[in-house]
Amino acid sequence: MRFLVLGASGMAGHTIALYLKERGHEVTGFARRDLPFLDSQITGDARDEALLRISLGNGAFDVVVNCIGVLNSFADADLEGAEYLNGKLPHVLASICESLPTRVFHMSTDCVFAGNTGPYTESSVPDGESVYDRTKAAGELNDAKNLTFRNSIVGPDINPRGIGLLNWFMAQEGPVGGYTRAMWTGLTTLELAKAMECAANENVSGLVNMVPEGNISKHNLLCLFNEHLRGGGVRIDENPSLALDKTLVRTNFDCSFRAAPYDRQVAEMATWIRARKELYPHYTLG
Repeated sequence: MRFLVLGASGMAGHTIALYLKERGHEVTGFARRDLPFLDSQITGDARDEALLRISLGNGAFDVVVNCIGVLNSFADADLEGAEYLNGKLPHVLASICESLPTRVFHMSTDCVFAGNTGPYTESSVPDGESVYDRTKAAGELNDAKNLTFRNSIVGPDINPRGIGLLNWFMAQEGPVGGYTRAMWTGLTTLELAKAMECAANENVSGLVNMVPEGNISKHNLLCLFNEHLRGGGVRIDENPSLALDKTLVRTNFDCSFRAAPYDRQVAEMATWIRARKELYPHYTLG
């Protein structure tokens, strides 16, 4: 299949693009910087709607995967950018593709919910309060053609300064604190790439909480990182100070993909990282 991955230099985008390429698909990356791991690239800014229309206008792609987002504190600092890239861009893409065979796969997040009344299903009403929360909720697509994947993600980052949880952990020498009462549901970016490949081959649309059954505490998630990537060498202390439950529950099973348990996801992610160490020279693996 033919994929255009927007934000292909980011934490999610580079893994999704590279996984799909290695699976034999035709993958073009869209980013503002060079993508040496891909054979085809469009260089530009996603706010350039004319460029997007040119890129997509001939129906050259089966799926456009939107991995672009303005995260957390960056959203607070750039309200206009967050409102456009998080909230408006997915709908711009859907509008461009409306008359094309191209489908839009959009990435959403558990942060559309405040975490006070979890667990949350696909039909739960988003109640997140931050700029990031609200703009990501505004960007969700739920229609008869396109597909929104709602879940949290963890994964490696080719940017040493990336703000993801795994990047943070890989830079720690310890001891670190892990929240025992902050509950998490999500996918590694590698697992998300697998889910997207499956969905691309199936005629599914709408919105899905693409998560495995059950949740895991942030403490136990860090322990899995430690086991599989650091050889157990980082001391992780229990920290009960933060109580937050953004647990997602999947009730939409139109897509046949079933997410693996957390331990298997992290183990497979570790194998992926070790096999591509040249992408992550800032990681010290144990």
